[in-house]
Amino acid sequence: MQSVGFINLPAWQAELQKILTRLGREDLLRIPVLGRENVENPWVAFESGDFFSAVETGIHFAGNGNLKRVPETVITTDAELAINRLLNGDYQKTFFSAAVGGIFAFLRTVTADYVVGSPDKLLVQNDSVAGYILSRMETAGKTLEESVHESQWEGIATGNPSQNLHGIVTRNRLILQIASVFGLIIRPEQVKTLGISTLSDEDVTVARELGCSIRLLGLAQVDSEQVRAIVEPCMIPSVYLLAQARAGSEIIYLLTRSGNSHVYSGPGSSYETQVRAILSDLEPCNAQRPKISIHAGSVEDFSDSFYLRFTLVNMNDTLAQILQLFNRAGVEIDKIHQPARQVSRETPEAARQNLVLITGKTRRNIVETILTQISEQIKLASVQSCFRFLRRD
Repeated sequence: MQSVGFINLPAWQAELQKILTRLGREDLLRIPVLGRENVENPWVAFESGDFFSAVETGIHFAGNGNLKRVPETVITTDAELAINRLLNGDYQKTFFSAAVGGIFAFLRTVTADYVVGSPDKLLVQNDSVAGYILSRMETAGKTLEESVHESQWEGIATGNPSQNLHGIVTRNRLILQIASVFGLIIRPEQVKTLGISTLSDEDVTVARELGCSIRLLGLAQVDSEQVRAIVEPCMIPSVYLLAQARAGSEIIYLLTRSGNSHVYSGPGSSYETQVRAILSDLEPCNAQRPKISIHAGSVEDFSDSFYLRFTLVNMNDTLAQILQLFNRAGVEIDKIHQPARQVSRETPEAARQNLVLITGKTRRNIVETILTQISEQIKLASVQSCFRFLRRD
């Protein structure tokens, strides 16, 4: 193994010491630490010159650390740093198991020759914070704000969870999971990303009526030269394993080109899972790694059904106008559902009623164009929400 040092230490360095000791890796308590930051015994901080002359592989934790200069090989928990290095072509010297979440162990299995077969499609719930929040909204009837506060109180969400709520964590991990499984790195701005920051508990209630759950998912598929990838809250049948994952855990569904499916659920991204992932990356640092190519083409959307919720005045006439716009765009309506609680809590106007449409398969940009037309042309209709609706077929 190459000589190893810490580029930085996390704010939880006392807990890091306990985990390393418990896992029998006390040797890592004596390796160099870059810089003058306060380090707890037995760690010792090295000046920059001494550090880089002694260290070939640097361990980096997200959130802090001077990255103007790093060792040739980097093991990181920071998804953004890993993505940037892969886009610079440094795939042989970048190890990022600790940046992909608690399902890193399954990804190592997938990339092994002959184990699962050629991958075709990924569906992932890879952010345990978002998963916990959505699960609490569903099972405990809490609002989004209440669920976020509970996740912070329970220590599931540490610090500001804005990147979790806006889908950034899910997107960055999905990009690294695509790199691991398909050997392609795509640019973050190419992935259409929607979060759960505006999710209404009204939609969680309607989802329950439809026998569904709402989960923040990443979807990816690579077919020859075509790449599809999106991140957004999706309405899925509650019988799906993706919907049944325990609150605070992470889950990945992999479909192979031969039609076989593999599902793996693991713990969320705790301190210990990060440390275990780092230790797993320390072992093969000298081994030749599979090539990760930079994807130069576009990233496409998926064709799916969509869940749309409106509040309407003058139900029959207004619905007829809405259906006419969908018909003109060539989008079929597979289901019309009037929620049990017909008067929306989101408006003081008692005359407004909730109505849900489930479309046939189409693209999100087509649906968004129709919704814009509805907002501009039908004054008695108000668009409340739009989710991808993943069917059982």
